[in-house]
Amino acid sequence: MSTPPQRPNDEWLADVVPPDAGYEDLVAVLNEVVERLERGDLSLDQALQEYERGVALVRRCNDLLDQAELRVSELSSGLSSSHGADRGPGERPLSLFGDDYEDEFDDEFDDE
Repeated sequence: MSTPPQRPNDEWLADVVPPDAGYEDLVAVLNEVVERLERGDLSLDQALQEYERGVALVRRCNDLLDQAELRVSELSSGLSSSHGADRGPGERPLSLFGDDYEDEFDDEFDDE
């Protein structure tokens, strides 16, 4: 499997944050870039360089968010498909924490 071509300024990013940096770490570095840009004391070339760094950070953040969204979708579809055959129409899915709550709820109504 080949690696995708690097985007501009990914080399800089590897020097600042490790390749396995988490989303929160990337956002912290991005905030630093934004602060430097907002100060307004950079030359045009420096500002462009910071902007490129910011774009590289946003891309990495978006990649991590995409991966997280995909994982949540996979987990969610696994829940609905694994319990779907056990339910009749209109029945709610089993709780993520087991069906103890459902049993207690049913017991309350059995006493009446």
